[in-house]
Amino acid sequence: MTENKLKNRVRLVARCLAAAVTALVAVPAAAQLDIDDWAKRAGDQIVWHQTQLSDTVYMLLPEPGLAGNLAVSAGEDGILIVDDAMMPVVPKIKAAVAKIQEGRIDFVVNTHYHFDHAGGNAGFGADSAIVAHANVRKRLLENRHAGANFSATPFPSEALPIVTFNESVTLHWNGEAIDVIFFGNPAHTDGDVAIYFRDSNVVHAGDQFPNLGGYPYIDRDVGGSALGLRDNMAQLLEIVDDETQIIPGHGPLATKADLQKYHDYVAETIDHIDRQKRAGKSLEDVQEDGLPEKYAPYGNGPLSPEPVWIGYVWASLDD
Repeated sequence: MTENKLKNRVRLVARCLAAAVTALVAVPAAAQLDIDDWAKRAGDQIVWHQTQLSDTVYMLLPEPGLAGNLAVSAGEDGILIVDDAMMPVVPKIKAAVAKIQEGRIDFVVNTHYHFDHAGGNAGFGADSAIVAHANVRKRLLENRHAGANFSATPFPSEALPIVTFNESVTLHWNGEAIDVIFFGNPAHTDGDVAIYFRDSNVVHAGDQFPNLGGYPYIDRDVGGSALGLRDNMAQLLEIVDDETQIIPGHGPLATKADLQKYHDYVAETIDHIDRQKRAGKSLEDVQEDGLPEKYAPYGNGPLSPEPVWIGYVWASLDD
């Protein structure tokens, strides 16, 4: 074995080990996990940090990041939230929202079905109208937490969206149009949406854009696609401008420049892997060779280390 081959193999093993470790820490759908334990830790540990983004729209960021970011629209019409974490976190969500505006939460919009974003639905469904893409309801009816992780018992009826759609829907709420946009492609999952608060110029991008400095997780168990994610983020880039405040699924508040950078390295690495595949290389060859050095900063991110990302792209190219 040549020295370069040996170095590549060592690098691959190291990254695979990193993938195994991070899967247990930050990627709920990449492995079989104890969801109840995850949710309990989230309920015990999370503190919500509030940032006002417009007269009516707020971001709630969890620390530690055991759940997804929330958006809140509060005003004369009432209260709408985007995502709701997990059941043990619900009391803290309601307390954080009450600090913004007291009263019943009228609407909950799910960005997708994963347990760290829609796992609190049952804590709101008795009083709030839950709005989501039709595939979110479909996956929750399968009792699916994320990927191949399933609930041992059926989710209660209160956890299910009662307003669903196959394309997009617009809510007219608190003095502005709120677009719930399905871009037409499976991406992180098969039911991801972005929520655009038009007059506020704020977008909640969900987990199609996790602002964590690495590659995204693709839920292949439900038909998620790396190529679809790339194309959906290209469409989102056409909507936002340099003043748009973007709430990512996880991580700090972002800008169009942050989204552009993310889209570009996702798109460029897909193109590289596609060229290697067309040249006749195997998946194992591409994982062993690794991606060009310029993408090294993204290869050890908390969601999908480089070999895992290559695998998601490889499979998506066959769809």
